[in-house]
Amino acid sequence: FANTTETTDSNQIEYIDVRGQRHPANYSPPDILGPALYNKTEAPDDWEWIFAGDAAEFPRNGGLAVKHGSQELAVFYLPAQSSSDQWMATQNICPHKQSRTISRGLTGELASGMLTLADPVYKTTYDLRSGAGIGNPNFNLSTFQTKVEDGRVLVKVPPKEQMEEAFEMQISQAYSAAGKEYKKRGHGAAAKAAASVAAAPKTDMQDW
Repeated sequence: FANTTETTDSNQIEYIDVRGQRHPANYSPPDILGPALYNKTEAPDDWEWIFAGDAAEFPRNGGLAVKHGSQELAVFYLPAQSSSDQWMATQNICPHKQSRTISRGLTGELASGMLTLADPVYKTTYDLRSGAGIGNPNFNLSTFQTKVEDGRVLVKVPPKEQMEEAFEMQISQAYSAAGKEYKKRGHGAAAKAAASVAAAPKTDMQDW
């Protein structure tokens, strides 16, 4: 991660060889559909600015993963854009199959001026400014405000526990809608609270 000494989990995505090409082996996690949890234009004043890494460490026209409690953000550096668009931040989890790969996404710009982001694994596409899904409007990314001070990248985010609870609840609801049981939860109090809400009896459940 760009802001801690922790490393990302390289085993989050397993691959298999199919017809001479590498493909993700785990297709079980359900899609997270619907509106994004957070929009940078609606960030409350009491959210906190957290350190997201040194600006010099970010790749040009690329991104890095940032840790916030148990959750992850994706922060991108676009040096050719105007000052308001040079730094962008979204959630790191992709709504499609829940792969934590958004920070490694491919950035681009359409003739219309839209800044785009493509997930590197499943190629789902997003408007990088708004987080709105392009190819599928049911896939949407949360976005967060950014700024740079003295060479340090900062991102405005909710408190750790609040953000954890919100994403854990969203993931639990996705599993419930798909008729599956979500067991790979975080370990904080917020995750336990989300788990208790999602623990109502269900039929035809299957583990992932």
